[in-house]
Amino acid sequence: GQKLSGSEQGALEDQLGHCWTLPVGLEGSEDFTVVVRFNLNASGKLEGRPTVEKSSGNPQFDASAVRAVQKCDVAGLQVPAGKQDIWSDVRVNFDPRAMLGL
Repeated sequence: GQKLSGSEQGALEDQLGHCWTLPVGLEGSEDFTVVVRFNLNASGKLEGRPTVEKSSGNPQFDASAVRAVQKCDVAGLQVPAGKQDIWSDVRVNFDPRAMLGL
């Protein structure tokens, strides 16, 4: 199947980064990463609940990434048209260094 291009993946991660807030007081959170899997419909709205596919090992950190997807869903994510098969199964690596510039 098709995959997101690098620029499409980057644009998606940029949108999610603006919705993401790291847990307050969580030491070493810049060293954590979590992979969150979710499904979007053709209009960029979330279908079902995002799930943690690969945990960081820290439940608070993992939950913050899931909340970011849900928060961005309020307005809907901007996704390119005509690629519904890609958006129906998305995985994003939440890495604070890359997404939040830490």
